[in-house]
Amino acid sequence: MPINQPFQYSKEFEVLSFQVDPKGNLRWASLGDLLQEVAWKHADSRDFGQALFDKGLVWVLSRFHIEVKKMPRWGDKIRVETAGRGVSKLFALREFSVSDASGNQLAWAMSAWLLLDINSKRPQRPAAVLPSELFDPIADENIVPARVEIPLIQDHHTRIKVLPSDLDMNNHVNNVSYIRWIEDVALSNEFSMSSLRINYLAEALCGEAIDIAATKVGNQTFISGMHEGKGIFAAAIE
Repeated sequence: MPINQPFQYSKEFEVLSFQVDPKGNLRWASLGDLLQEVAWKHADSRDFGQALFDKGLVWVLSRFHIEVKKMPRWGDKIRVETAGRGVSKLFALREFSVSDASGNQLAWAMSAWLLLDINSKRPQRPAAVLPSELFDPIADENIVPARVEIPLIQDHHTRIKVLPSDLDMNNHVNNVSYIRWIEDVALSNEFSMSSLRINYLAEALCGEAIDIAATKVGNQTFISGMHEGKGIFAAAIE
């Protein structure tokens, strides 16, 4: 649900040829890249990006909810906006909006991030490091992206291997790689995908095999990723 408050940071992009699918639409994974880039730029501009990384802390995406009204196309000029939307327990919440050159909203997203100690992997309280004017310590619990519950019975099984190209500068699987895996499952099975809810459950390591399964329930498709019985991600698309 979009929040009726001003955004705090924006950046303009042109959709480039290597970011689109065979129909000329921006890929979901490329959309994820743009959202992640703007989140980092905003954080770094207010000293809770690289400055925290230099102190041994890292932001990890835990939950993501993305709604697409109309996917941008090759050559389109778009604006991506973001803002901190409060702190809920250990979650720092961040909203995004994507609009076209005329100001029409094309996509919206809400995300929940954890701040981890790089060495211990233990979560830290984000309210202690975030600017209070950007992240109100008290957030509306209704805006926190929901947990995704995966049905017990699943089909459409496939297995992928985590490759070096999936890793980010922290040597972790980039959150956008998970979106790309989900996008591939949707395209391969002709599942509709205008919205995505994903919970990042556990770290996947380079070389690991991820078993992905999907099943349709009504107008939703639930997709899970597992490694040796451990949940890696849980997602729902429709």
